[in-house]
Amino acid sequence: MEKKEILDAVFRSMPYGIVAADNDSRVLLCNELGRAYLRLPESPGISLLGQVEHIPELYSRLREAQKSGKKPAFDLLAIPADGFFLTIRCRPTPQGFALSIIDVTRSKQTERHMLHTMLEAQEEQRRKLSTEIHDGIGPLISTIKLNLDALKLELGRQPSPQALKMMESMSELLQGMSAEIRNISHNLMPNVLVDFGLVAALENLCHRLNSSGKIQANFFHSGMRERLDLKIALGLYRISQELINNTLKYARANTINIQLVKHPSTVVLAVEDDGIGFDPGLPEEPSGKGIGLQNIQTRAKSMGGAFLLEAQPGKGVLATVEVPLKN
Repeated sequence: MEKKEILDAVFRSMPYGIVAADNDSRVLLCNELGRAYLRLPESPGISLLGQVEHIPELYSRLREAQKSGKKPAFDLLAIPADGFFLTIRCRPTPQGFALSIIDVTRSKQTERHMLHTMLEAQEEQRRKLSTEIHDGIGPLISTIKLNLDALKLELGRQPSPQALKMMESMSELLQGMSAEIRNISHNLMPNVLVDFGLVAALENLCHRLNSSGKIQANFFHSGMRERLDLKIALGLYRISQELINNTLKYARANTINIQLVKHPSTVVLAVEDDGIGFDPGLPEEPSGKGIGLQNIQTRAKSMGGAFLLEAQPGKGVLATVEVPLKN
C-alpha cells in the first residue's frame, strides 16, 4: 500500500470530523464524519461559509475571519448543531484553515441528566419540608393562638392592663409568625404553580412583593395561552425567585419588571431592575450573589437553555433566560 493510500485510510477512519478549507473558505478536504456533522454536500470546492449558516456560532466566527482577512483560530465547546452538540476547533494551515469536529452529544446528555437528577432531588426535599411546615408547625401555631385568645378572655374578667398588653403583643407576634411560615411554605413549593401554571404563580409572586412594600413589581406576559410543561414552569419559577432575591439583597432597586414571552419553539423569561447595577467583569464578591447566578446558570443548562446577564454600574440589571419548549 502506497503512503498516500495509507494516509487516505487513516483520514477516513478518524473518530472525529475533519474539514480543510482554503483562504476563500472553499472546501479542500473532508472526511465522512466532517461531512455528516456539518451537512456538507459532496460537490468539490463548495464554500464552507455558505453551508454552515445552520450553526450560528461557527458561521459567525468564519464570517468575522473572512471580513478581517485573518486566518481563523478558535475553539467552540459543546455548541448545538441540528440535534447534536459539537466541539469544533479551528486552526490555521498554510493553505487556509482546518476544522476538527467531535460529537459530544452523549456527554452533554449525561451532564443534563445529572443536573436534572440533582434539581429533582432538591425539589423533592423542598416538597417534604413544605409539607412538614404546613402540616406540623402551622397547626401548632394555630393551637397556641387559640389558647392565647382564650387566656385573653379569661384575663378580661379580672382586668390587668399590663397582662392584656403582653397578651396582645404575643398574639400579634404569632400572627406574624404564621404569615411568615405560610410564605416559607409557599416559596418551598408554590401550590399555585402546580394548580394554575406559571403565569398565575408569577402574578401571585408579584402581588406578594407589592404587598410587602419592599419594591414595585410588574409582570407582563405574551403568547401564554397554554400552560407550560411543569418541569419548565418550575425551573423558570425558581430562576425568577433567585433573580428577585438578588435584586432585593443587592440592587437597591425601586422597581422590578418580569416578562414571560412564549415563541413557537422557545419561552423567554426576562427580569429587569432599576437598581445600582454592577460590573460583570469584576471579580465576584464573597456575598452570595455569584452563587445565585451560578444556580440560575445550572437551572437554565438543565433545561437546555441559555442565560444572559446584562449589567452596568448605575444602570440596573437585565437577566434573560431562553429555554426550548421541547427538552
